[in-house]
Amino acid sequence: MLDPSLKVLLVYDSPDSRTQIEEVLNSSDIDEFRLECVPSQVIIQGGSHNEVPDVCLVESIGQRAAQLIITLKATLHCPIIVITWNSGDEVLNALHCGATDCLIRNQLTAPRLEEALFAAVEQARTQATLGQYERWYLSLLENTSDLIFTQDLEGNFSSINRAAEKLTGYTQDEILGMNFRQIIAPEYAELVWKSTLRMLEDRRPSSRDLAIISKTWRRIPVRMSSHLVYDFGKPIGVQGVMRAQGRTVMLRAAG
Repeated sequence: MLDPSLKVLLVYDSPDSRTQIEEVLNSSDIDEFRLECVPSQVIIQGGSHNEVPDVCLVESIGQRAAQLIITLKATLHCPIIVITWNSGDEVLNALHCGATDCLIRNQLTAPRLEEALFAAVEQARTQATLGQYERWYLSLLENTSDLIFTQDLEGNFSSINRAAEKLTGYTQDEILGMNFRQIIAPEYAELVWKSTLRMLEDRRPSSRDLAIISKTWRRIPVRMSSHLVYDFGKPIGVQGVMRAQGRTVMLRAAG
């Protein structure tokens, strides 16, 4: 569910389209939002808006849409989602001008609009901190004692740090050929899978206590936190951290 303080700026060509978009927003699962509506002609003529938005919706087509995107990008520091006709040229034109995403007007639904808003805001926040994030993340990844991993949406490991070798007894290469069900204690496997499905529904991070089973069959309690990984606003996988609980971090060889 989106942040209750979400501020949305809607720039529209047609009053009928404004009404349609407002109705779609009001029927969504967004609990609270502040919507400011401004006619596109006001923006083109150099007019302004009142709120500093988290995301901007532009309902327009053709060169007018392009002009609006360029004008808004010069003054706004937020993602812009264009609502346009079902035309490849319109979509490409909007993306070329700097739109974050495009939605087709006659296919607009509350879930699709909510997903686009959430993804655009999340992507913008990520990009705003990306430079700082990259600097410490590369160091953190290989030096932390926490197990850091990524998976595809089926639960297959796609990357993992060196801490996994100490914590589980498996090498990085061995784990990269495994599914999470081969490491998670059996009684937690279904709960972890359901947590992934919930994240795909509500786009919120997940955190829980569980246990993993090492290569030497040692049971290790961990705290796992995870969130979705996006590519162009679409979830493509899961990134997570497992932190060993208590004094079970040091593994002992079997026998």
